[in-house]
Amino acid sequence: MNRDNAKSEKSFSPSRAVWKTQLDKGAHAPHRVSRITCIANKLFSDKIVEQVFKLEINSIFGETGRTAREFITPRSLGLPGSTIKLESTPVDVFRFTVQRKQARMVMDYLVRVGNFNIPGRGTIFSQDLIEFTKKEPKFIDFDGVDDVAHDIPYLQKLSYVICVLSVPGSGEKLAKVALDLGICVPLITHGISNDLRDQMGLIRITIPPEKEVVHLITPEQDTESIIKLLLEEGRLNKPGRGFIYQTPISYGLIDTRMRVGRQQYAASMEQIIAAIDQLKGNTMWRKRLDTSDVNSIDQQLWLPNDNCEISVISDEDTEDLLKLAGMNAGATGSTVSRLKIITSGAKEQKASSLVQSTFSVSAEKTNDVVDALLEHSAVGIKASERLQVLDSPAAYIHTF
Repeated sequence: MNRDNAKSEKSFSPSRAVWKTQLDKGAHAPHRVSRITCIANKLFSDKIVEQVFKLEINSIFGETGRTAREFITPRSLGLPGSTIKLESTPVDVFRFTVQRKQARMVMDYLVRVGNFNIPGRGTIFSQDLIEFTKKEPKFIDFDGVDDVAHDIPYLQKLSYVICVLSVPGSGEKLAKVALDLGICVPLITHGISNDLRDQMGLIRITIPPEKEVVHLITPEQDTESIIKLLLEEGRLNKPGRGFIYQTPISYGLIDTRMRVGRQQYAASMEQIIAAIDQLKGNTMWRKRLDTSDVNSIDQQLWLPNDNCEISVISDEDTEDLLKLAGMNAGATGSTVSRLKIITSGAKEQKASSLVQSTFSVSAEKTNDVVDALLEHSAVGIKASERLQVLDSPAAYIHTF
């Protein structure tokens, strides 16, 4: 059966299987929640945090990063034409979970108060997942909340593509590919990964543990073609170059301001694209790639369709223990990101440092890895620690 047929016939959800299995075991209570991700310019970050706390969501996980855009400027000395260069803008990435039935209301509120419907203000999206934590997300009372809109035309049929890159400078190269294709404004963050590098003997000294992580939001129907193109451009089909996987997005709004420069018309191209996206309700009209347009990639390097992204947020001193526990249970390794948890108390906001260890795991190993991470973490004991399981329809990693 080819990949297209496999995807069309797919009905199995590894994360749902984990939920049922852990409910039967009874040791930990899994919650079906939605994780909302906001990618906001640092100039607007404080406002976003303030508005989230107004909803009495008392814990936000933050990560620093940068977005890449093309800046277009006129040529010097009055010469015709223009110059284009890639420039980065610092951003804050905020993630928090809410009860799944309230995700749409929370999104509606944040889009309105954060102006995420205006190109250049940022990206916001929601993903459904399974979460293990000490307490289920609090029910939000919207009766006293103003500025909630109910007519926002969210985009659907989207995928979240994550590229973990081992070669310094690869992030800018893949960001340029995304901008040239008009996919989205790429987000670049940093992490540390030892995983498969530890299994490579002496050659591992040529592969730095520091990773650039490129985050892209792509149209669902273009995702496989885009992944293949990124694999070729980043040479990720070579040992030690990195890996790539995708997770589904329920709905969201994408920042379409991919180029910055002097505006010649009443509406910019980004505003026109955003307007058409909203009218269509998705980005399928922008389809520019076909699988046949991209050279064949070794199909043996694709992990099976039914994969999971497993993320565990913990104290820094348990990072190595959790990585070892996950790998012993069948994971290929982890990518570790530094986070800060922002909490709202009675008097002031407080922030403390945590780490997020993320594993890409095949379906048959998912329950074993979840069991191992729950056993060796303080999930269910410390309010700040949590484990999240999210379906990953496709993953590509070079085996050694």
